[in-house]
Amino acid sequence: MRRLLMHSPIAVATLWIVVYLFLTLFPLLVLVLHSAPTGRGFWIEFSVALGFIGLGMMALQFVLTARVNHIESSYGIDILLQFHRYMSLVAFVMVLAHPIILFIAQPETLQLLNFPQAPWRARMAVLGTLAFLVMVVTTIGGSL
Repeated sequence: MRRLLMHSPIAVATLWIVVYLFLTLFPLLVLVLHSAPTGRGFWIEFSVALGFIGLGMMALQFVLTARVNHIESSYGIDILLQFHRYMSLVAFVMVLAHPIILFIAQPETLQLLNFPQAPWRARMAVLGTLAFLVMVVTTIGGSL
């Protein structure tokens, strides 16, 4: 039975989808294992979850385009590149929604955008988000 499943293209493709979902949602599993700080509401937790899922998806983008033979043979390179493109946009929206939700739920966090006064973690977050925006815009602009 196991041998039959591993030779079925549908079973192999389904397995890779399950692996992708597990690896994408793994950061949330880590969050569930550790207790959350008290006093954080739904929107703060939702924002943190979006940030972690977006981070997991961004990490997996390298695997999608690495031409791993087992994955490529299950789907074909054209489908993988399309999936890479769509998932990178989804990850970008999640990573961008993360601070926007924080700014709406806790307006005092807008002080983190005051670049000269902000702590280094906030400065690097702003620079990373801007670099990510430039990368997405130039990639989409270059493919039109």
